[in-house]
Amino acid sequence: MARTVHRLYDAQAQKILDREELPIAYWYYLRVLAERGALNQLELSKRVGIASTTAVPALDSLEKRGLVQRTRDPNDRRKYFVNLKDEGRRLVDEMLPALVETISASLEGVTQKDLRIFWKVMHQIEVNLIGMSQDNDVLD
Repeated sequence: MARTVHRLYDAQAQKILDREELPIAYWYYLRVLAERGALNQLELSKRVGIASTTAVPALDSLEKRGLVQRTRDPNDRRKYFVNLKDEGRRLVDEMLPALVETISASLEGVTQKDLRIFWKVMHQIEVNLIGMSQDNDVLD
Protein backbone atom coordinates (compact mmCIF):
# COMPACT_ATOMS: atom_id res chain seq x y z
CA MET A 1 0.00 0.00 0.00
CA ALA A 2 2.77 2.45 0.90
CA ARG A 3 4.39 1.85 -2.48
CA THR A 4 1.14 2.68 -4.25
CA VAL A 5 0.79 5.95 -2.33
CA HIS A 6 4.42 6.80 -3.08
CA ARG A 7 3.95 6.06 -6.80
CA LEU A 8 0.82 8.21 -6.99
CA TYR A 9 2.43 11.06 -5.15
CA ASP A 10 5.70 10.75 -7.08
CA ALA A 11 3.75 11.03 -10.34
CA GLN A 12 2.16 14.29 -9.17
CA ALA A 13 5.44 15.57 -7.72
CA GLN A 14 7.26 14.72 -10.95
CA LYS A 15 5.08 17.20 -12.86
CA ILE A 16 6.41 20.03 -10.69
CA LEU A 17 9.95 18.66 -10.78
CA ASP A 18 9.84 18.34 -14.57
CA ARG A 19 9.05 22.03 -14.79
CA GLU A 20 12.09 22.69 -12.58
CA GLU A 21 14.12 20.13 -14.60
CA LEU A 22 14.87 18.09 -11.47
CA PRO A 23 14.82 14.29 -11.09
CA ILE A 24 12.33 12.78 -8.62
CA ALA A 25 15.20 11.58 -6.39
CA TYR A 26 15.93 15.20 -5.45
CA TRP A 27 12.47 15.47 -3.91
CA TYR A 28 13.50 13.00 -1.19
CA TYR A 29 16.40 15.20 -0.09
CA LEU A 30 14.21 18.31 -0.07
CA ARG A 31 11.42 16.57 1.85
CA VAL A 32 13.74 15.23 4.54
CA LEU A 33 15.37 18.64 4.99
CA ALA A 34 11.94 20.30 5.19
CA GLU A 35 10.85 17.81 7.88
CA ARG A 36 14.07 17.60 9.91
CA GLY A 37 15.87 20.89 9.34
CA ALA A 38 19.63 21.05 8.80
CA LEU A 39 21.36 17.65 8.86
CA ASN A 40 24.89 16.52 8.25
CA GLN A 41 25.40 14.86 4.87
CA LEU A 42 25.75 11.36 6.33
CA GLU A 43 22.52 11.63 8.35
CA LEU A 44 20.68 13.09 5.35
CA SER A 45 21.82 10.27 3.06
CA LYS A 46 20.75 7.69 5.68
CA ARG A 47 17.30 9.26 6.01
CA VAL A 48 16.90 9.37 2.22
CA GLY A 49 18.08 5.76 2.00
CA ILE A 50 20.98 6.43 -0.37
CA ALA A 51 24.71 5.81 0.09
CA SER A 52 26.56 8.92 1.20
CA THR A 53 28.84 8.72 -1.85
CA THR A 54 25.75 8.77 -4.09
CA ALA A 55 24.35 11.75 -2.22
CA VAL A 56 27.31 14.02 -2.95
CA PRO A 57 26.58 14.58 -6.68
CA ALA A 58 22.88 15.11 -5.94
CA LEU A 59 23.70 17.65 -3.23
CA ASP A 60 26.19 19.36 -5.57
CA SER A 61 23.40 19.77 -8.11
CA LEU A 62 20.84 20.94 -5.52
CA GLU A 63 23.36 23.46 -4.21
CA LYS A 64 24.17 24.78 -7.72
CA ARG A 65 20.42 25.27 -8.31
CA GLY A 66 20.15 27.31 -5.11
CA LEU A 67 17.86 24.84 -3.34
CA VAL A 68 20.18 23.78 -0.51
CA GLN A 69 23.24 25.16 1.23
CA ARG A 70 26.13 23.20 2.71
CA THR A 71 28.21 24.60 5.55
CA ARG A 72 31.20 23.07 7.28
CA ASP A 73 30.74 21.63 10.74
CA PRO A 74 32.75 23.97 13.00
CA ASN A 75 33.66 21.01 15.23
CA ASP A 76 34.77 18.69 12.41
CA ARG A 77 35.91 20.28 9.15
CA ARG A 78 35.46 16.95 7.31
CA LYS A 79 31.69 17.15 7.81
CA TYR A 80 29.08 19.38 6.22
CA PHE A 81 25.62 20.38 7.30
CA VAL A 82 22.92 20.69 4.63
CA ASN A 83 19.90 22.94 4.94
CA LEU A 84 17.14 24.22 2.67
CA LYS A 85 17.49 27.66 1.15
CA ASP A 86 14.43 29.84 0.51
CA GLU A 87 14.04 28.51 -3.05
CA GLY A 88 14.16 24.91 -1.79
CA ARG A 89 11.51 25.71 0.82
CA ARG A 90 9.35 27.33 -1.88
CA LEU A 91 9.56 24.19 -4.00
CA VAL A 92 8.64 21.93 -1.05
CA ASP A 93 5.73 24.21 -0.16
CA GLU A 94 4.52 24.02 -3.76
CA MET A 95 4.64 20.21 -3.73
CA LEU A 96 2.98 19.58 -0.36
CA PRO A 97 -0.62 20.24 -1.53
CA ALA A 98 -0.26 17.35 -4.00
CA LEU A 99 0.75 15.08 -1.10
CA VAL A 100 -2.21 16.20 1.00
CA GLU A 101 -4.55 15.68 -1.95
CA THR A 102 -3.20 12.16 -2.56
CA ILE A 103 -3.54 11.18 1.09
CA SER A 104 -7.03 12.67 1.37
CA ALA A 105 -8.21 10.86 -1.76
CA SER A 106 -6.76 7.58 -0.47
CA LEU A 107 -8.82 7.88 2.73
CA GLU A 108 -12.18 8.34 0.98
CA GLY A 109 -14.75 5.94 2.39
CA VAL A 110 -12.64 5.12 5.46
CA THR A 111 -14.34 6.02 8.74
CA GLN A 112 -12.61 7.59 11.73
CA LYS A 113 -13.30 4.39 13.66
CA ASP A 114 -11.62 2.30 10.97
CA LEU A 115 -8.61 4.63 10.98
CA ARG A 116 -8.25 4.32 14.78
CA ILE A 117 -8.36 0.53 14.49
CA PHE A 118 -5.83 0.61 11.65
CA TRP A 119 -3.38 2.76 13.63
CA LYS A 120 -3.86 0.59 16.72
CA VAL A 121 -2.99 -2.52 14.71
CA MET A 122 -0.02 -0.80 13.05
CA HIS A 123 1.26 0.31 16.44
CA GLN A 124 1.02 -3.24 17.79
CA ILE A 125 2.91 -4.57 14.77
CA GLU A 126 5.62 -1.95 15.39
CA VAL A 127 5.85 -2.93 19.07
CA ASN A 128 6.15 -6.60 18.06
CA LEU A 129 8.87 -5.87 15.50
CA ILE A 130 10.84 -3.74 17.95
CA GLY A 131 10.63 -6.55 20.48
CA MET A 132 11.83 -9.05 17.89
CA SER A 133 14.76 -6.84 16.88
CA GLN A 134 15.88 -6.61 20.51
CA ASP A 135 15.70 -10.39 20.92
CA ASN A 136 19.15 -11.99 20.96
CA ASP A 137 17.92 -14.84 18.78
CA VAL A 138 17.25 -12.55 15.78
CA LEU A 139 19.92 -12.82 13.11
CA ASP A 140 21.41 -9.68 11.51
